[in-house]
Amino acid sequence: MTTSSHDIIQALRNVPYFSSLDTADLTELSRSMIRRKYALSQVIFHMDDPGGLLYIILEGKVKVYRTNAEGNEAVLAILGIGEFFGELSLIDNEPRSATAEAIEDAQVYTLHRDDFLRFLKNNPAFSIQISSVLAQRIRSMNEQVSDVLFLDLPGRLARKLIQLAENHGEEREDGIYIPISLTQSNLAEMTGATRVSVNKALKVFRDAGWVTVANRKITINDMDALSNRIMISGG
Repeated sequence: MTTSSHDIIQALRNVPYFSSLDTADLTELSRSMIRRKYALSQVIFHMDDPGGLLYIILEGKVKVYRTNAEGNEAVLAILGIGEFFGELSLIDNEPRSATAEAIEDAQVYTLHRDDFLRFLKNNPAFSIQISSVLAQRIRSMNEQVSDVLFLDLPGRLARKLIQLAENHGEEREDGIYIPISLTQSNLAEMTGATRVSVNKALKVFRDAGWVTVANRKITINDMDALSNRIMISGG
């Protein structure tokens, strides 16, 4: 097995759809993967574009977001190395439900829906794993809706910062550093709030010594305090 094949197989293992497959099946799928590059600020696909590809990130970061008729943006996720997006189109072949944009120079592997369906047809037991992953996705969406309904803004902000730290954080002496440039508008979009209200909540966190912010990068200095703030909020 070449180093390239090994890398593709490891990338596939990071996708819940494929995590339970053995090496032989992953090797079969890896032959259909294509490597692609995207420059900083390049749109990978727009909302309502045709679907049909799964993307697995090898390098860089990708922002997934939606916009309304007025041009307002809501960030759904910021994804990094080993994470994936566009997976729903493998199932339903519907148009894209959001826009994906590289926020750093990025490299990805892609898998076409036709290759996915061909593999599924030849491996019908694989559908059980797909059903399990889709159920997990629904549970995650329910949790997000619950956050909006039952957590106050500081609680939602604390939850989002912890999620960003868990997905992208780097351990440092002073805490967990999140190496993503985040404006207050970005955080507002992620938490369903206004920029002004996020600014006030973030100031409370900073004054309490829970986080520090420098050059739009956030370091979490007290993870326990943020977790407790979620509990106080009702989460």
